[in-house]
Parts: sequence; C-alpha cells; structure tokens
Amino acid sequence: MQQLSLPIHHLDDETLENFYGDNNLLLLNSLHKNFQQLQQPFFYIWGTTGSGKSHLLKAVTNYISSESRHSIYVPLSKYAYFSTAVLDNLEQQDVICLDDLQAVTGNHDWELAIFDLFNRVKEKNTALLLISSNHSPTSLPVKLPDLASRLRWGEIYQLHPLNETQKIQALQQNAHQLGIELPEETANFLIKRLDRDMHSLFTAVAKLDKASLQAQRKLTIPFVKEILRL
Repeated sequence: MQQLSLPIHHLDDETLENFYGDNNLLLLNSLHKNFQQLQQPFFYIWGTTGSGKSHLLKAVTNYISSESRHSIYVPLSKYAYFSTAVLDNLEQQDVICLDDLQAVTGNHDWELAIFDLFNRVKEKNTALLLISSNHSPTSLPVKLPDLASRLRWGEIYQLHPLNETQKIQALQQNAHQLGIELPEETANFLIKRLDRDMHSLFTAVAKLDKASLQAQRKLTIPFVKEILRL
C-alpha cells in the first residue's frame, strides 16, 4: 500500500458522531450502506463554505481507519504543496476523499489525473470515492468534458447548513462528547460572537474544554469572554 505524506493536520477531531447530520440523513444513510457493501462507488457532495463538507470527509476517513481499513483524505485546496502523483494507486484504498475540487478546477493536469482516478476506481470496483466542492457538478467550470460527465456518474448531494438552533444543539452535543456542559445561553453567545462556521465553533469549544479543566470553571459567558478574549 502506497504511503503518502500530505500537508494536512490530524483528523482526530472530526467524527461521524460529532457531525450533526439531521439535515443530511439521506446522504448519511447511503454512505453507511456503502461502507458495509459497496454498491455506489461515487459520491459528489457540495455546499456553501461552512456547510460541513470537510468535516464529513475527514469523519468518513476516520471511521474507515477505525475499522482497520484503508482510507485517505486529500485536501485539494493544498494542491500547491504536492503533485498529481498523490492520486497514483489510490484505487487500492477502501475509501478516497477528495476535498475542495473547485481548487483545482481548470487545471489541466489535475483534471486529467482525477479523470484517470475515476476510471481506475470504476475498473477495480472496490473503492468508494467521495468528492466535495463548493459548487454543484453542473455549475463547476470543468474544462475536461470527460471529467465533467464522470462527476455526475454517482450520487449527488447538497449539504444543507444548520440553522441557529441546530448549531446550538451541535455545539452542546460536541461539548458533551468532550465531557463538559455547555449551557444554551453560552452556546448562543458563541454563535453570535464568533465566525459562524462549525469548524471555528468546534475549535473554540475544544479550547474552552481545556481551559475549563485547568481552571475548574464552568462554561459561563464571563469565563468564555475571558478565555477567548471576546
């Protein structure tokens, strides 16, 4: 199995358990079915920035790894740090996650490499390929017509962002998994004062978890203001 060195951070924090999936149950259900028995090898997942695409792909990578199977997460937004050779032999993996396809759209070498990967995955028929983008496959400005058609081969899902109430519930659920209690008023304060994307909010909760443990303090609004300097 090819070992790849990718400039990505650890994926430990993203799990299917802390991915709030109430708005995307059809997608999650279909993914779980294909984790158990591969029926559809291609998934195209799109949505606006902050809708949870990266979280989901990292969570899938973690889940497959926890099952002692082979998975890889490739952040195409970092393509400047590695070459298209990173896609070589990926059809040998059980799950392949290509995040932020829009970052390499229009780049001939990358479009051709992803097109070739599609063909190898289809021929081998043992790997699950997940691709994410900020755009639907029909609105993505792909220059290679054959790749454009391949992007529509499988199941296509739009990730629906969480509303404010769901964000509060997701933050409380995340805090609970970390072993701390996040009062609703504190969660609401975080949503109103920080960037509203879930990655930023989860990062803040993780920081507050450590600070709370060290100071033996509850997550009150004054404590949150002190730690996050809000």
